[in-house]
Amino acid sequence: MCGIAGFINFDPAEEVDNPGKVLRNMLDSLRHRGPDDRGQERFQSDTGPILHLGHQRFSIIDLSPAGHQPMPNDDKSVWVSTNSEIYNYQSLRDELRESYHFKSDSDTEVLLRAYEKWGIECLDKLNGMFSFAIWDSKRSALFIARDRMGIKPLYYNIQGRQLTFASELRALLASGFIDKSISSGGLFQYLSFGHVVDPIIDSVRELKPGHYLWIDAQGDWQEKQYWHPLHHTGKYLSGADLQEQVKTNIEESIQCRRVSDVPLGAFLSGGIDSSVVVGSLAKNSDTPITTLTIGFDEKEFDESVYSQEISDRFQTKHHLLRLNEKQLLQALPACLSAMDQPTMDGVNSYLISRSAHEIGLKVALSGLGGDELFGGYPSFQLIPKLLQRKKILNSIPKMLRKLGVGLSKTLFTSDPATKLEHWVQGKLSGAHEYFLIRALFCQNPVLDLFADQNIAQTEIKNNLVRTQGLIKNCASLDLFNQISYLETIHYLQNMLLRDTDMMSMAHPIEVRVPFMDHRLVEMMFQISGSEKSGIAKSLLIDSMKSLLPTSAIKRKKMGFTFPFEVWMRGSLRAEMEAVLLSKTKPLDGLISQKAIEKVWRHFLAGKSSWSRPWSLYVLKAWVDKNLSH
Repeated sequence: MCGIAGFINFDPAEEVDNPGKVLRNMLDSLRHRGPDDRGQERFQSDTGPILHLGHQRFSIIDLSPAGHQPMPNDDKSVWVSTNSEIYNYQSLRDELRESYHFKSDSDTEVLLRAYEKWGIECLDKLNGMFSFAIWDSKRSALFIARDRMGIKPLYYNIQGRQLTFASELRALLASGFIDKSISSGGLFQYLSFGHVVDPIIDSVRELKPGHYLWIDAQGDWQEKQYWHPLHHTGKYLSGADLQEQVKTNIEESIQCRRVSDVPLGAFLSGGIDSSVVVGSLAKNSDTPITTLTIGFDEKEFDESVYSQEISDRFQTKHHLLRLNEKQLLQALPACLSAMDQPTMDGVNSYLISRSAHEIGLKVALSGLGGDELFGGYPSFQLIPKLLQRKKILNSIPKMLRKLGVGLSKTLFTSDPATKLEHWVQGKLSGAHEYFLIRALFCQNPVLDLFADQNIAQTEIKNNLVRTQGLIKNCASLDLFNQISYLETIHYLQNMLLRDTDMMSMAHPIEVRVPFMDHRLVEMMFQISGSEKSGIAKSLLIDSMKSLLPTSAIKRKKMGFTFPFEVWMRGSLRAEMEAVLLSKTKPLDGLISQKAIEKVWRHFLAGKSSWSRPWSLYVLKAWVDKNLSH
């Protein structure tokens, strides 16, 4: 993987001073994504647009100088800068060989030739994770695209007749072109869910998964969708061979992600998803697979015994990173620096990726996405129950509902009681019970955190409209598949995939996610929920049971979570208070400092979980580092 950056100006009279330095500043901020090589090019067409295009290379396939980017075609009329891994590049190369002479063994050149051959329709041919920019000088057009599932990021800014784009938001900030004002929408989303949906900076847009931008010679631009996970849904798949179809798709998704010219391994928790990935890799490998896991002294969080069992079963070369609160405190500044945008998650990805780098890996496979597709989260059981009980709730007088809420506050801790109260009142943090389940701060606490209640109320309405759109998109699906869709689009794409990319590329490590192969995703949404419901991940277990020991199937699911509840009362407390109890200037007028301090007091009193103050700590630390200067 790599980092890309550039800007195009459609009014040459307004060309910025020293544009080469601007591009270098952008690439400097992306150096961690591509430490192996750098390329910069300037293009000016006869019709006027001036493009500055750059690349930071992380060499994975074809390590030779022939893979240098930006990469031109034969007559230098088409150039590409890409952050991509095209898993089917070898078969595409064979298909293109009659028309083109290849000068390298890289998948980048295959992408370049695919565009020459098929134009925008090349997107339909690609199986991989990517964000790229292609300059077509004959058309004086810029073509920017992002992979179907949004595994690789791409951000852009449009000001007048200039468009700036990059793999990370921080590169846009480094250009000097960007207004650093915080987006009230992004801030609301972060407080509500612990991650942003829209970028935290008001002037920045994120190119959506499965979308592309086409910018023509006049500077007119369109963002268009070329793929959607539900486009291929129709009649549900069924039949006696359904498990075999699932197994074949999963194994093909894993095996095509083996291609690499550098050392490759896998993250292993000992759970079902990572065990399937490791088992399939090991079954088709002549040499032992390298695996990694994180362990803790706190037994209720420690999965190392399970990962060791899977390692023994498949005879992997296993590495255990045992982590304590002192080590986390030491790593925290670097971890926060790695965040391209604030997120309450991601520390785990940062540390296991660092460990992978330290043992010499450059590529690692992950089981990310299995929970979303196969029903591994509590939401798949909880939401049907809530919807069922909602019918009963609607028949109960409001006064009795209030009494029930009051009783719940004496039976539950503050966070679950608050969610129950909001559910009874119909405040769902969106258009469906799903969003309340995924909520970090519910509606009333979010209102308390905003300094300006009017702004918060506006964003509540905006969020309702956005989430109504998501519900409308999946309305034709059964309930299981609706939840699967929401977990994929709302949670996986906006938190887990984004965090995995930015935290792994900080080292850099390329993380591949076979459960996010678009062919597998399409298939899973064509399978009835009745085939996937019941026991969590029953279809995955039944399809891949030859790889899974009984202990992996029967053990209780453990999320990849650190013992923050304990650590934040111990060695981390001083660091937390140094940030939480002091003002952060860019947040003045946006966030109530008194409300933040109240959240911290509630945590210390045992009235709230660690996630609430932790998310505020991350927000303040990120803003102070990136927006205060």
